[in-house]
Amino acid sequence: MKTVIAADVPIRAQDPAKAARPGSILRQSLLAETADDALSFRLIRSQYQDGELAFESPRHHHAFQQVRWTESGSVNYAPGQDIPEGDLAYFPRGAYYGPQRKDQGIALLLQYGFGDEFLHRHGRAGEDDAEQELRKLRESGTFTGGEYLDTDPATGETRRRDAVQAIYDARSDGDFTVPAAGYEAPILIHPAAFTYYTAGPGVEVKPLGSFHDHPGPYADLRISTVRLTGDAAWTFTADRAQVAWTTRDGLHIDGRPHPAITCLYSARGETDTVHGTDGVELIVLDMPRLN
Repeated sequence: MKTVIAADVPIRAQDPAKAARPGSILRQSLLAETADDALSFRLIRSQYQDGELAFESPRHHHAFQQVRWTESGSVNYAPGQDIPEGDLAYFPRGAYYGPQRKDQGIALLLQYGFGDEFLHRHGRAGEDDAEQELRKLRESGTFTGGEYLDTDPATGETRRRDAVQAIYDARSDGDFTVPAAGYEAPILIHPAAFTYYTAGPGVEVKPLGSFHDHPGPYADLRISTVRLTGDAAWTFTADRAQVAWTTRDGLHIDGRPHPAITCLYSARGETDTVHGTDGVELIVLDMPRLN
């Protein structure tokens, strides 16, 4: 099991001059993985800034999926629509959202997909690639307001694309499409409105939702909250990859205490066990699998 404590991860500020969209986010890259079954994901903690450094993007959609959880404050994702502190939102593939302006709050963002539907690259090498791609795109067009404007080689007319879509088109030589949305819009989840049930001594569970963006009996994303008291144990099962994070102190791994915003990744095929005291809560994501 991979374990990352957010407080131990360096914070990096995005350079607006090197970004495809306006603003600068203070970011921590917590987890990133590409599994044997072609599932890729990255988990990021973001602190949003106000004024000229606020992050903005136009209305757009993706071929991958996202889960967002607001740690503090309230984080915008469309006009008049925000994710309040402690709430989650599921962003289906293909579903449009935005325009958004993020000028406050701290949030965790999980992005994931299978194969080419998730073309993000991880680590320093991936960031260097992205900067090179941006420089190349600027040679033939302009980034403005979160969009990319250039000349359509087929018609000679100006075309306007979402900036991230333009980057994806460049990475795939133009052969990239976003699938039709099965869900119309992001789904906002209020965990506090759900009731725990007892799953074992000191173990309580809240199922928050199951979402199907891929075919197959195990291809749904399952979101739950788990609460542990009295040094109770929670075991991540082997049938799926699982991503989790704590919302408060009280988690123990191999006898050592871990603070709030400890992030965990248990790979498919592994059985990993953690313990919890004082009602520590974990957001647990059972990741989809295609086989």
